Amino acid sequence: MHKGLTPAVRSLLVILGILVAAPAAVAEIYKIVNPDGTVTYTDQRPSSGAEVVDLPPLSVVETDIDTSIVTERPDAAANEASLRDLQRQYRDFRITQPENEETFWGTGNTVTVSWGASRAIPQTMSVVLYVDGQQQAAPPEGGVTLTLERGEHQVYAELRDAGGRLVKKTAVVTFFVKQYSQNFGQARPTPRGG
Repeated sequence: MHKGLTPAVRSLLVILGILVAAPAAVAEIYKIVNPDGTVTYTDQRPSSGAEVVDLPPLSVVETDIDTSIVTERPDAAANEASLRDLQRQYRDFRITQPENEETFWGTGNTVTVSWGASRAIPQTMSVVLYVDGQQQAAPPEGGVTLTLERGEHQVYAELRDAGGRLVKKTAVVTFFVKQYSQNFGQARPTPRGG
């Protein structure tokens, strides 16, 4: 039947189903208690161990509320459970490039920053990238190429669900951009003795 329902609730659902399906004047409801304590209600006369249950009449309340305009609101508990599910599914979301403490030499000050997880990130989710504390536009999967000044930089990313809630924040990655000197590799003039 339904997972997560208590035996009492399941039994009540069975009783209500039987009452709706069978005419009230003809149907008798039997209660069976199994040796393990499980209670079963049925409209079929069992061979033994059953007792007839007298159920109170169903109450029906008429209302003038137009149910055609009632919209279903998301259940807060289900919404929270779905966030926990996303956090579990994307717990390995991380910056994949650059590596922490990596140094980039001679790249024309460009660095590719990429991120990902073992599970594909759907387009309904978003990534917010922070470079040196400044927010950058970023696609959900992949990476971006940045042009940065020489020196030390820090980057991290946040994975957000369709509603903008934080699913996972990566660790901060520190990296360095350096350029060779114009004189690097050139021969030095030899001083003359005299």
